Amino acid sequence: MRQRKNGALIAGIWAVCAVLVALVFWTGVLDRQKTWEDMPYLLMDFGEGLQRDAQAGDAYGAMNGGPGLDLPAGTYRLKWAIEGDGGNRLVITTQNDAPVTPAEIPLAAGETQGEAMFTLEMAAQGVDILVMFEGGTRIDVADMRLYSPEYRDHAFTFALLALALCALVTANRRGWLTPARRGRLILIGLAVLIASGPALKDTVCIGHDTTFHLVRLCNLADGLRSGQFPVRIGGFSYNGYGAITSVFYPDIFLYGPALLMNLGASMQYAVNVFFIAVSAASALAMYTAAKWMFGDAWAAVLSSILYTLSIYRISDVFTRYAFGEMTAMVFLPLFLLGLYEVVLGDRRRWMTLGVSAACIALSHMLSTLICALAAAGMCALFIVRIVRERRLGSILKAAVLALALCAFQLAPFLMYSMQGIGAQELAKDPAFYAISPAQLLLLGAGELSIDPKDRTLSTFALEIGLPLLLGAALALYAAATAERRDDKNRLAVLLTAAGTAFAFMATTLFPWGHVRVLTRGLSDYLQFPWRFLMMTAALFALSGGHGCARLARGHGEQMAAAVLAVAALCALPTLTDETRNPNYIAFGETVSPNLQYTEYTIPGTRTEPTLDRSVLLDGSVSVTDCRKESTTITAQVDAGTDAAVSLPLFGYDGYRATVDRREMELGLGENNRLTVYLSAGTRGELRVWFAGKASWRIAEAVSLLTLLGLLVWTARATAKRRREGRAAR
Repeated sequence: MRQRKNGALIAGIWAVCAVLVALVFWTGVLDRQKTWEDMPYLLMDFGEGLQRDAQAGDAYGAMNGGPGLDLPAGTYRLKWAIEGDGGNRLVITTQNDAPVTPAEIPLAAGETQGEAMFTLEMAAQGVDILVMFEGGTRIDVADMRLYSPEYRDHAFTFALLALALCALVTANRRGWLTPARRGRLILIGLAVLIASGPALKDTVCIGHDTTFHLVRLCNLADGLRSGQFPVRIGGFSYNGYGAITSVFYPDIFLYGPALLMNLGASMQYAVNVFFIAVSAASALAMYTAAKWMFGDAWAAVLSSILYTLSIYRISDVFTRYAFGEMTAMVFLPLFLLGLYEVVLGDRRRWMTLGVSAACIALSHMLSTLICALAAAGMCALFIVRIVRERRLGSILKAAVLALALCAFQLAPFLMYSMQGIGAQELAKDPAFYAISPAQLLLLGAGELSIDPKDRTLSTFALEIGLPLLLGAALALYAAATAERRDDKNRLAVLLTAAGTAFAFMATTLFPWGHVRVLTRGLSDYLQFPWRFLMMTAALFALSGGHGCARLARGHGEQMAAAVLAVAALCALPTLTDETRNPNYIAFGETVSPNLQYTEYTIPGTRTEPTLDRSVLLDGSVSVTDCRKESTTITAQVDAGTDAAVSLPLFGYDGYRATVDRREMELGLGENNRLTVYLSAGTRGELRVWFAGKASWRIAEAVSLLTLLGLLVWTARATAKRRREGRAAR
């Protein structure tokens, strides 16, 4: 009876929260919008006092050399106080030729106040609001205010908090959240909160790769809005010409923030929620891996804290804004756990290795390369044991599972790579970017005198960090002072040795010049040797948690509190610098879609011509009622002779074109524009869209069936464990 009442109470709490969340979204009570009230601050030049003699054709409000407003697509409200003794106009222009509806708003003579709505059909770069003088003798602009669309950031926060509260209440009422687990949850939660500090604001700071990855995210959101799943190409990048960054830069784990944006959240909110989720998931993954490896809850808590607040991981998130690598680091502890089990532990747990490897591959290609090197080194080191204990089959099964899960991503990647598309220009000599051994031991970067040729390495934290160094030292101490041989101590020593090896590979001491010769330049695709510090952070966190727990000897709570304090103090300089970063994208604004990078484009593509979004015609052909939505274009065409219609889209392989459902030939025009070839007499509705390839459907089916099979197997295994647990009781 008590259990039934408990279940009813839990169901009631979930129902109440669901109703409250639904009401919040339905009423819009928590919706918010941005107001730009101080136009001169944005360098919109309305003059001093704004009363002056006017000449016909003068424009007031033109951007005076400033950065302008980069605004996302949406409907805006403009409010003004303008007095003139003649008829005038408001004209809204954009630097990237983004369509504005209406682009002109009339101002009647003698009118003093007014407001109007206008719509940006795509992201706009450098929005200008011009007051055009056309008659009378004078004009006085007293006020000009711009209101953004309403965003549902606070509503989503309410929903997430309600979900977290319901989950905690459920766990507590079901008896899953014991007092000991509550304490561990509080300590790990505080580490996540501290590590997420720079994300607890309305802005997104501009770090090393912020612009590129935000464009990736907006491009992904655009692809989802166009009905693609999985997304291959989006129509945001290159001023609407589109990009296939989703093919070369896996972004399956960015679907969450992209979906938030499409459901009404601001870009800033979606990104910051993603950063917080990455820190929370990293903490959980490390806790799980350490608990499984060492069988000690407090060792797992300590490893989780060390990893969550590790300097390199924090720099990855808030200095570099490396979306792919920070996501890969979520799954790195589970990959190391799977690799350990397959080579040294229970080889029947090969699925852990396969799934975690697939998740890393679907996060970041270069992190996948580093993990492959780690796996190869582990297998080479223990090859005798692998052969003797017949573990090769488990390793191969894990590899096949990972490949099957990633098949949907690999199919287009391989196709476009064979067509010469990629980022070859990003390949770099690793020796140029290796860091000084001294930098590994620093606390915060600052400006320092270093050995490497690239002096920008001295401006951000590329170090192991004091907490991880102490933790690794304690792991070695525990092993050295143990009175008898201990498998856990041996494992900790192995992890520490591996972490040290990866740290060594990040420095100028490693012979990168010889490696480059031996690999015939393939090592250049690694770009930065200091990426190996991601492995050092994970390996030292695992061994350090064990070392700290052994030193604590039954006082895990006190040790965890001490480690949290030290790790937080060491991380705060980096976190504080990033929180105070004066370069940021404010709430309500967006990143410019007019990219200047040419990676992952068709060879020979130039970015400058993408400002021209017109349709180019060759031959006697008329094109009317032309509409472009993302990467889909519709128009009425009438070809008097053989003709070519060149569209404002990059002509990646995978597009289709029809006129009244008849297939049309496609090709590449000037600057690799997608060009439709029409024969004489072709008349009707032209439709152009990205359809992908039939072979991709096969790869997608393989990945989907593998995932479904994995879920079914997991559900059955869980049910079996529950039955065995009930039988044991």
